[in-house]
Amino acid sequence: MTPSKAAPPMSGTCALHLLHVGSMDARLIGLSIERHWTRAVHLVNTLEEAHVVLVDCDRPGIEAALERLAGNPRIGIVYYAFHPRDHASRFHPRPVLGKPLNLESLPVTLAQARADASRLIAAAPPRAPTARQPPPHPHTAPHQQPPMPPAPQGQGLMGEDERDFCGAMDDIPAAPGGTLPDKLFFNPDDYLVGRLHKALAQAGASGRPHVIAGLQRLIGVQSRPQPICVTAFRENQLRPLAMTQLPEATGRIVSTPIIDDAANTLVHFAAEDFLWNAAAWAARGRLPSGTNPYLPVRLRAWPNFTSACVSPHALRIVALWTRMPASPVDIATRLGIPHRYVFSVYSAAHFANLLDTSFQPEQTAAASPPAPPMAERQARPSILSRILRKLRDAV
Repeated sequence: MTPSKAAPPMSGTCALHLLHVGSMDARLIGLSIERHWTRAVHLVNTLEEAHVVLVDCDRPGIEAALERLAGNPRIGIVYYAFHPRDHASRFHPRPVLGKPLNLESLPVTLAQARADASRLIAAAPPRAPTARQPPPHPHTAPHQQPPMPPAPQGQGLMGEDERDFCGAMDDIPAAPGGTLPDKLFFNPDDYLVGRLHKALAQAGASGRPHVIAGLQRLIGVQSRPQPICVTAFRENQLRPLAMTQLPEATGRIVSTPIIDDAANTLVHFAAEDFLWNAAAWAARGRLPSGTNPYLPVRLRAWPNFTSACVSPHALRIVALWTRMPASPVDIATRLGIPHRYVFSVYSAAHFANLLDTSFQPEQTAAASPPAPPMAERQARPSILSRILRKLRDAV
């Protein structure tokens, strides 16, 4: 959901301008403001109206955004990135938050940045303007820049939708050893997919439908006769909701005798498809907490890609993973793709109940009966040879 035109500022609210933010992050922040922060934060469309701006350090074109901010020292700035430590020294003392944004604590950070802006007016801008250099002499060889080292497999230029879907996380080591970074994992209980997974389990145990209470629109699950999810949300609303960390008080699981659709506005989805999408949107290239990315698993079956979202390289990943057991890291290595793409498919398949995790490396396929020796197969003529022999002997 893109931010709509800002309402007139309320007393004491922080005017936030999304200066250098991707479209999906803008939808998430806009949705959170509409639902939770109307008395603390409001979006504005121009830099002149803003008290604070939000800047994504990972998106291309950040230099132009910083040049625009150089002439506005009164504005508080909050940066965020997948690797905030890499940018902390460059933008000190401005805060650099990690991705995904913690949308519950973001209003406090924005208010603090607004309060600190008055003390940072005298500070130098993030990038000082440089004098225009004269063109090189025609007979003078231009200055040669040293070659840049090759980027790791998990890096490179990406489209905005691809970055929003799978993030920009570096690959992990190809072999186990050492501690994996915390940002590799996400806690499903903080997202819609975790609530849905628990609700479906409770509905299966009790035989009664369950709904996720506290949301703007209805989301419910029922396990009989087939596991399904029903909702009044549209898809363009579901994706930002699934990517947002839900407050603990929001999204309570409640049993209900029946899911009422008197207005005929609910849309029905197979639970497998619905949970696949919700998990892929929440994961953004990460793994559920407690996952071992080096443990071999197998996909039981292909997802229904007519209803399930297709992340980058998902078709290649599924085609290989349904044929052979392998770890997520092994799949990425075999296909020559960044790990985050495989992690996205793993997370989606995990909550869609499409992963077979019982595979053990020492297990082998059942041996087929041995073929008869060549001499034995040649000793018995084929049926065609016998028919031809009978015809020849009958002449």
